[in-house]
Amino acid sequence: MKIITPKITTTLLLVLFLVGFVNVADAAFAGKKDVSKTEAVAQGNTDVDNAITSLEAPAPAPDTNTLILVIIALFIPPLAVYLLYEEFGTPFWVNLVLTLLFFIPGLIHALIHILR
Repeated sequence: MKIITPKITTTLLLVLFLVGFVNVADAAFAGKKDVSKTEAVAQGNTDVDNAITSLEAPAPAPDTNTLILVIIALFIPPLAVYLLYEEFGTPFWVNLVLTLLFFIPGLIHALIHILR
């Protein structure tokens, strides 16, 4: 008796792969920010605080904006991620790929970024 069919096994492996891909992409994006901070400090800039502040993630949005972004993410997750960061950065492209492959991982990825 087969408990796990090949389709279920394939789907589970693909989901696990996509979760790992999201974690690696987010880690790479965070590493780039850390490298830029280190370079700014190493160069001896007097505006290090300004450089570090500009490289950090945007401040948490007010409750109304967060609610609107969550509603947008339910329908178009990449648009919500774009509106959150206001650029076509790594989180946007990862979310676009996840949304095109399977809608649910893209939705989860968008909600993680919005509610962080």
